[in-house]
Amino acid sequence: MHESFRQRLSLWAEQGRLRRLRDEGSLDSRRAQRDGRELVNFGSNSYLGLERHPAVTNAAAAAAAESTSSTSSRLICGGSPLLIRLEEETAAWKGSEACLVLNSGFQANITLLPALAGRHDRILADRLAHASLIDGARLSGAELLRFPHNDLDALEELLKKPSTGMVFVVTESVFSMDGDLPDLLRLAELCRSYGAFLYLDDAHGAGICGPEGSGPAHGLGADLLLGTYSKALGSFGAYACLSAELKDYLVNSCRGLIYSTALPPAVPAASLAALAIVRSEEGQALRHRLLALGNELRRLLRDGGLDIRHDPTPIVPVPCGDEAATLRLAAALAEEGFLCPAIRPPTVPEGSCRLRLSLTAAHLDRDIRELAAAILRHHPQLKS
Repeated sequence: MHESFRQRLSLWAEQGRLRRLRDEGSLDSRRAQRDGRELVNFGSNSYLGLERHPAVTNAAAAAAAESTSSTSSRLICGGSPLLIRLEEETAAWKGSEACLVLNSGFQANITLLPALAGRHDRILADRLAHASLIDGARLSGAELLRFPHNDLDALEELLKKPSTGMVFVVTESVFSMDGDLPDLLRLAELCRSYGAFLYLDDAHGAGICGPEGSGPAHGLGADLLLGTYSKALGSFGAYACLSAELKDYLVNSCRGLIYSTALPPAVPAASLAALAIVRSEEGQALRHRLLALGNELRRLLRDGGLDIRHDPTPIVPVPCGDEAATLRLAAALAEEGFLCPAIRPPTVPEGSCRLRLSLTAAHLDRDIRELAAAILRHHPQLKS
């Protein structure tokens, strides 16, 4: 290996930022394996715990029994009735005119944005927008300006700046590392007032709130609403909800769609089954359960002396200090039987290391109580 790469690896190790792949992962949305031990899993994004729901797994198995591959891109011979039906059902769920399914959230953002924006345009992105959104903005060649996190006054000042091309506002409905939301109504109004294109990533919002779990951005009127089936729906793939005309435009311009083999049949089959659950009374009960668990964990941590924001999402960030303190806390919790991911730069900004706790409807009441007690015992701010 070139010495330059070796030096970078050494530096990351010294900074407490070196990551390694593991051959052990989630057993389900509540349990994970680490070093041969079973831990209570607070790292899963399967918020409703649907990834092993019998209706979802049976649908995937039945489709996989017919074929394990789509064999080609959708523009050649990789399309299927399942994909078309999934787009129709998703559009109806989100209240949009049309929907376009893509292979993953990351792939969608890094290929949709370059298909929409070009070097004469301007992209205004939240400072904490997901890496895929920033990468997509940079790949587009458009001028990229970033505004402070959820600071819509600062966004408005940028919207007032003259521009020769289109202006795109790029942000999220629920931020994946903080679990917070912008003022979505004001955001949409600003974009309408200044004629800006609103590109909203709803990956962590869909399924957890809104009518039939359609997300906090339901009815907002975003020009493009990006979501994934891999979070609350426990499946895989991504979707863009948009107008029928814009869908036609992207089918002819989005390289991630044009040049990617389409999702295999088992994936849209699983997503359709999961979507039916999310929109049902069962899905509503799971959302109520998820909200109650989040409220209880935040209450316990605040009562114990930690500064924890109150957001109506299943993502609970626990600030810890520097990289070393965060890793120590995560290790102490693992010893007590909890998987709590330590989040460090570059995933989050310098000085904002935290545990990112993801709750699912599969967690038990005692999981929440025991986790909160363990955090309060070991948190560096509370230890005497």
